[in-house]
Amino acid sequence: MTDTLAIWPTTYETKLEKVSKYETLTDWEKGFLESLVDQYKNRGSRPSDKQVQTLERIEEKHSPEGIQRRGEWETSFDDEKRTVLKVCAAYYEDAGYFLDLARNALSDDEFLPSEKQYRAMCENKYAKKVLKSHFDAPKFPVGSSVALRSTAPFHVKAKFDVNVGFVVRVDAKAVISAAKGGKQYEILPMGSTSTVFAEERFMKTHKISKKKKASKSLKG
Repeated sequence: MTDTLAIWPTTYETKLEKVSKYETLTDWEKGFLESLVDQYKNRGSRPSDKQVQTLERIEEKHSPEGIQRRGEWETSFDDEKRTVLKVCAAYYEDAGYFLDLARNALSDDEFLPSEKQYRAMCENKYAKKVLKSHFDAPKFPVGSSVALRSTAPFHVKAKFDVNVGFVVRVDAKAVISAAKGGKQYEILPMGSTSTVFAEERFMKTHKISKKKKASKSLKG
């Protein structure tokens, strides 16, 4: 935590004057700085640690170095980062975290997060697991005959009259689980006209029993 005593009062006044002169400040930042100036000059009040941290973030953001770093970040934000952003945004919108950031990323293809926002949402341990599920090659290509594992959710099992289905689409929905095998498939249960969605971790290859193979061989 920032020690307010370390910049109080001379350094604090100098910092306030310096930051207040930046021409790229937002209206909110200008209002915040004006409140700090009033607090200091008219009431002689010492800023809280949180206020000092906000002041320093504004200073870093609008300094020549900060502006240069932002420019470099904007230049580096390519299609690959955009894809990663949307994959993580879909996961976190469902999970209920980073909601404002996630919704901005999903609703606006031109939205550019700050580098700090991107790293916070897309480079944590959960995001890395989600991204692995998304980018991994599918274990069950379209047309595969699959069965559900015993761990599959009841609402998925309820769609199957017999435990056999066929993959009709891979990456059918966004990955919403950080568990291994979160890739989503659209499956057509045998004998059904309606499809169901299931995660890879709840699926396995359907294998014909030896007895059925022998019966098919005799019929042939």
